[in-house]
Amino acid sequence: MSTHQTPGQVFDHHAKVLADGDIWGIVGDYAEDAVSIDPDGVLRGRDGIRRAFVKLLGDLPEAQWEFETTLADDVVLLRWSAESAHTRVDDGVDTFVVNNRLIRAQTVSHTLQRKRRSPDREGAPK
Repeated sequence: MSTHQTPGQVFDHHAKVLADGDIWGIVGDYAEDAVSIDPDGVLRGRDGIRRAFVKLLGDLPEAQWEFETTLADDVVLLRWSAESAHTRVDDGVDTFVVNNRLIRAQTVSHTLQRKRRSPDREGAPK
């Protein structure tokens, strides 16, 4: 990373490594003492961040991601959706605080939805 990255540039890198499923690239965007807050609680440090993204990428394997950002100073508001073969998120909202080219704090909210499977037509009466 260059030494003069804006919060928008930090997030652009974050979005790319997330879409690529690059867990170490994702974790590298965070400060050593980063904090992530979601409805289930607080995660601290890069190890907590790694665990959260391992779960997210496991819940949404090989997903197609869509991002919409709003930037103000060192804060990024992210509205996002993602769709994989069997799951999707339509309502993702995160907030990031970026300082010295690293994400220092993040809030996370989303609802994971299981897709309904099509009925098996093989055994259906004709």
